[in-house]
Amino acid sequence: MKSKSSPVIPATTTETETSKAANLALSGKTIVLDPGHGGKDVGSTGGAGTYEKDVTLLTALNVKEKLAGQGATVVMTRDSDTTISLKGRTAVAQTENADLFISIHFDAFQTRDVYGMTTYYNKPHDREIAEHIHEQLFKQDMHTKDRGVQFGDYHVIRENAKPAVLLELGYISNKNEEARMQTESFQEQLSTAITNGVIESLR
Repeated sequence: MKSKSSPVIPATTTETETSKAANLALSGKTIVLDPGHGGKDVGSTGGAGTYEKDVTLLTALNVKEKLAGQGATVVMTRDSDTTISLKGRTAVAQTENADLFISIHFDAFQTRDVYGMTTYYNKPHDREIAEHIHEQLFKQDMHTKDRGVQFGDYHVIRENAKPAVLLELGYISNKNEEARMQTESFQEQLSTAITNGVIESLR
């Protein structure tokens, strides 16, 4: 007597979603995003009154959405207008056992003519990560000056036990750069570039 073949049981929604998540580029990775400044520390202020702390948070939230879409677990050092110590920021990377810590900032200068983007690293082994992210930023045709990848003596990357970079994504002191920082198109470019850079760094 022929044995009947077992019926095929369709995968549950949960199994399907788990399978999809496992195939995403950043599945299993934990990224800490650090929106610079916050609370009583406004950071730099643009000529039109833009606070750096507001744009760093906006950018980090957009990057978080893109990274999460690629399967990453994303932890923010702050997700509202609160004051966080430098030590507290680096502690998050350690507590969460982060694969990467990214501090987001916008630069400023005494004169209004300076513009561009700079990516900083502190430890030699983090330079390659900085280069990957910086390269992706300028693949987005940012219409700004490439100020390169540089060594930076900043607490959040110097005192960080985890891989860490600090991004200066434009000059809030420059009228044109201040004007576009909060635009949807610019934020889309930034979040896409940073996500692509993280994928390149952690693949």
